[in-house]
Amino acid sequence: MYTVSLLVANCAYQHHERLDGSGYPRGIKGDEIHYFGKIIAVADVFDAVTSNRVYRKAMMPHEGLEILYAGAGKKFDNTIIEAFRRAVAIYPNGLFIELNDGRKGVVTAQNEGIGDRPMIRILEENGEQIVEPYEVNLKKNLHLLIRKCLNIQETA
Repeated sequence: MYTVSLLVANCAYQHHERLDGSGYPRGIKGDEIHYFGKIIAVADVFDAVTSNRVYRKAMMPHEGLEILYAGAGKKFDNTIIEAFRRAVAIYPNGLFIELNDGRKGVVTAQNEGIGDRPMIRILEENGEQIVEPYEVNLKKNLHLLIRKCLNIQETA
């Protein structure tokens, strides 16, 4: 038989509690929630919204992060959200994207600690597929933003 420590069980029990007391099962708030319970809450919400459900499609990781930001300081601990943001790839490798300048490409690599500024292989410019794709590092090109995530059918 397996046993779970009291700390682990308590944190699992608290992972639906929120800083402002709006959570469940007990409606506790702030420092009444164990730090590990707060970490599990952030990870659980992100996992829930970025996973397919029978009643809705999964959100993209950047949309899941926006859900967390919306609850920052009210429902979720700011420092935990920031640590989570640095640790997770918001735009995963293989994702097709469109930049704010209209170029389209695919995420090819991550910049450590900056999950929202990946490396992009540009595949299309001015509505035309390019012959020699090239890399753009969003970490070094702060004027470039990912405007939207694309289905493969939306690329040339």
